Amino acid sequence: MTRTSMLRRGLGALGLAGVVAGMAAAQPAPSGAHLVGGFTQLFISPCGEPYRGRPGDPYPVALWFKQADLNHDGVIDKAEFRADHAGFFDALDSNEDGVLDGTELGFYEHVVVPDVFGRPLPRLGALDPPSRDGARLIRVQGPSLSPGGINDSAGQMGAKGPMPGLNAKRPEEKVLEGAAAYGLLAEPEPVMAADTDLDGRITKAEFLEAADRRFKRLDKRGDGKLTLDELPMTASQAEAAEQARHKKR
Repeated sequence: MTRTSMLRRGLGALGLAGVVAGMAAAQPAPSGAHLVGGFTQLFISPCGEPYRGRPGDPYPVALWFKQADLNHDGVIDKAEFRADHAGFFDALDSNEDGVLDGTELGFYEHVVVPDVFGRPLPRLGALDPPSRDGARLIRVQGPSLSPGGINDSAGQMGAKGPMPGLNAKRPEEKVLEGAAAYGLLAEPEPVMAADTDLDGRITKAEFLEAADRRFKRLDKRGDGKLTLDELPMTASQAEAAEQARHKKR
């Protein structure tokens, strides 16, 4: 089933207007709700789409990479990266008017990724109360954030490489808001981040322009393609890897 058909099925069954109208009255999810279905890992792709994994599975960045790699040649080029953005935009654009408005953005934040934006679910790190816009905050220790994502003083970190800085005696604490802990580029709200003119609406052209900017930031080698091993770790992925390393001691 395609992304569009899955989201449209949800809209048809629940009624988009009714879902959004009921958000304010929704009760916080119970402790452990993030374990429903056995999914305990979360990755939010550059376009904002969530991917989830079960214990013992590879981190779900691999699921996104497989979907975005349309010709299955082991790399994601700029055209494939843009196509991934375009596909998710179309899935969210329920009325097919070429614009994501407040209702569709509310559906994304409260229904598509409720454990990040809409409901206070336990996650890695010490969780702060919700911010004013409903986004969640997560505190992590370790590397600092840069505009290009998570790195240390030596530069960008590979998805399969070591995590410099995590073993420091006094690691610097950073507060990550919303989706920042689960994405490659540390963007708190990757869909809204495409709203460059700040009018509260996102056109498809804006979304594809955001795709181009993101691809350039991730393409550290400058060769016009992304491989899985050159992608940075997300903060939650890095923290989970560090926790697993300590358990093995």
